[in-house]
Amino acid sequence: MYNFDQLLSLFSVLLLLVVAFSFINEKTIKLPYEIGLVVFGFIFVVIYIIGRNLNIVHLPMELVNLYREFNFTDFLFKGVLCFMLFSGASRIEFGDFKADKFLIGSMAVIGTLVSTVVYGLLFFGLGYLIHVNISFLEACLLGSIVAPTDPISAMSILAKAGLPKRIGLIIEGEALFNDGVAVAIFATLQTALKLSANSVSVMSFTWGLTTEILGAVAVGFVVSFLLFEIFKRSNDNFIKIFTSLLTVMLAYLICEYFVFSGPIAAVICGLYYATGIAGMKRKNHRCMSEELHNLFYSFWSVVDNLLNGILFLLVGVLLLNIKNINTLSVGMILTIAIGAIVFNTIARMAGVYASMIFNKNPPEGKGMKNPKFITFMTWAGLKGGLCLALIMGTSISLTTPIYNLFLVATYAIVLFTTVVQGLTVGQGYILLSRNKRNKVKPQKKKIKIAGNPAK
Repeated sequence: MYNFDQLLSLFSVLLLLVVAFSFINEKTIKLPYEIGLVVFGFIFVVIYIIGRNLNIVHLPMELVNLYREFNFTDFLFKGVLCFMLFSGASRIEFGDFKADKFLIGSMAVIGTLVSTVVYGLLFFGLGYLIHVNISFLEACLLGSIVAPTDPISAMSILAKAGLPKRIGLIIEGEALFNDGVAVAIFATLQTALKLSANSVSVMSFTWGLTTEILGAVAVGFVVSFLLFEIFKRSNDNFIKIFTSLLTVMLAYLICEYFVFSGPIAAVICGLYYATGIAGMKRKNHRCMSEELHNLFYSFWSVVDNLLNGILFLLVGVLLLNIKNINTLSVGMILTIAIGAIVFNTIARMAGVYASMIFNKNPPEGKGMKNPKFITFMTWAGLKGGLCLALIMGTSISLTTPIYNLFLVATYAIVLFTTVVQGLTVGQGYILLSRNKRNKVKPQKKKIKIAGNPAK
């Protein structure tokens, strides 16, 4: 448990690295903000590991101990995730999902389930080939960890890729909701590992998944409805901002108590506020001034950018969490990393394809037919901090060798999808949507959602 001085020191170091790496990136290679932090964080860790092994780089023991005590899973799930999801969802109205609600729902549920199983089968086969004793249940656990697209990556990176509004909303909608599904699958498989594979039936799994999702939706709506009444009736802009903070915190805590999906509740709260604020503005409500509108979105934009920066920096440096990294050969690391990336692409495509069976008419855009849409959605499936938080939650339940392999696999997928796919997804859309008659040019204007430009 940290005391105040330790928390201040840790936050200061993290903020120092965020500012330093962001400034270096801005003045040199000019990558997108989030991707630059991941790249420079990764380079920093590699230099540190090499220097430590050569006995030429040493960090203060106080700082090393602070990092060892840092719990990334708690930081994400019990700290910043609810605020980041609320901030992202508060720019999208419920009505924005109307045209593609079935597509988003099937991708969030069916796509995640299919991707989990397909990835589990592929990684189980890889374990057999490289003579590593991985059970099928453990392989499926890894599948549930890397199956969900990350809502934070989707909202922060893809929003800058110049995608059409409808395509962007589908990607964001899937990412906002499939994390709750993935966490439920992950928790069920982890319980099965601790007990026995036969202890979890299809009925109990379905019931647990349903109650987590529906309970979270109910909590999000009830808490938002009650506190938004204060938001509407108050004449003080700062009380309104504090009310929005209280809304997401209270909904998240209630879900934690009843074992519902806190992330889904945070998304519902954000959507509720976006819809409510947009409605008040359309009706010229006396308590909704332009000043309040700008203050609300400016405040949540600052919160989002700050937490995003810290999160993506941590994604870059979490390679340090591999236990006894010297026990893994370079060949083994490369085999696991390359296999993980290839399997992730195959599993993601299988999940998208399965979702499209129930949706015969996807948004084709300009020249993008069904097969091209599946290919694009496969490449647009970015993974991020959520996957790393889940894998770190297995450090006790898995043996150290298996945990190390799974962490290498997860880290490789997150790094590849964030950097490579994140940098090329915009050009990928242009390439896939191009036909002989019409060449689509990249959109330079930012997408406006709920009266505020997406980041």
